[in-house]
Amino acid sequence: MSAKNVEHKFIVPNSVEVRDYQINLANQAKNENCLVILPTGLGKTVVALHVIADYIAKGNGGVLFLAPTKVLVNQHYEFLKNTLAIDDIALITGEDLLAKRRKLWINSIICATPEITRNDIARKIVDTNQFNLVIFDEAHRAVGDYAYVSIAEQLSGLDIRILGMTATLPSEKEKAKEICDNLHIKSLAERNDSSPDVKPYIQET
Repeated sequence: MSAKNVEHKFIVPNSVEVRDYQINLANQAKNENCLVILPTGLGKTVVALHVIADYIAKGNGGVLFLAPTKVLVNQHYEFLKNTLAIDDIALITGEDLLAKRRKLWINSIICATPEITRNDIARKIVDTNQFNLVIFDEAHRAVGDYAYVSIAEQLSGLDIRILGMTATLPSEKEKAKEICDNLHIKSLAERNDSSPDVKPYIQET
């Protein structure tokens, strides 16, 4: 199968290959709060990219992309810098001093760790109303007193699209339900190596 590249006003030309299943998952995630379940290596971040680019194109900027570790947040930041055709993308972690964070939070696209996000919301350094889309990577962590839970609670009742991403959900139904409830998830979008729209790309490799 010959590879085609994504053509989008806000995606850098020739930076991302078209994969039908990623587009299908993104389309579902654009319409309602959605948890994307996709095995490692199949491009969850590309799904997020499609959703982000669509929000920017519609004038609905204000995207917060959360990940649990500095390493993951930095990976997402570098990926978006290389694939999104906009400049105001920021990286925020606990290593950044308060004065610097105040300036970084005004960017349109922000990749951040959850603890510093939760703390800065509490300090009123950042206003949740500035976001139209919030992405929770490694969404299965949204249980107990993890920072994702309190951040999602702050978003409750606001007109903000939520996208959760994970490689796997707990097999226990109660735990899976807790995650979905905590993140206000309305639907699951799941694919695996055997899914019809994924198979062609697995065989290719």
